[in-house]
Amino acid sequence: MKRWTMLLAGALLAFAVHAEDSVRFGNKVVSVGDSQGKVYQVAGQPTDIVQLQTKYGGAAGYRLDYVTGRKTVQIYIRGGVVDNIEEIFN
Repeated sequence: MKRWTMLLAGALLAFAVHAEDSVRFGNKVVSVGDSQGKVYQVAGQPTDIVQLQTKYGGAAGYRLDYVTGRKTVQIYIRGGVVDNIEEIFN
C-alpha cells in the first residue's frame, strides 16, 4: 500500500501546476488585477488564445498561453482584467 501511495505522489508531482498572483516576463511583471492591455504590453503576443465558456455555453473570458522553454504560463482574462495566473512546468 505504501508503495502505491509513493507512486501516486510522484506522478502528481511530475505534472506540477502552480497558481500564482504574478508572473515575470523578463524584467517586467504581470499580476492578478492588471488590465489586458498591460499583459500584451509586458508579455507580447501569446502562443495560443483559448475562449472560456460558462456551463451554459456563454462567453466567460479567455486564456492566454505563453510557452517559455521549460514552462507554460496561462493567464486567465475575465472582464478585461487578469483573473488568475497558472504556471505549468513541462
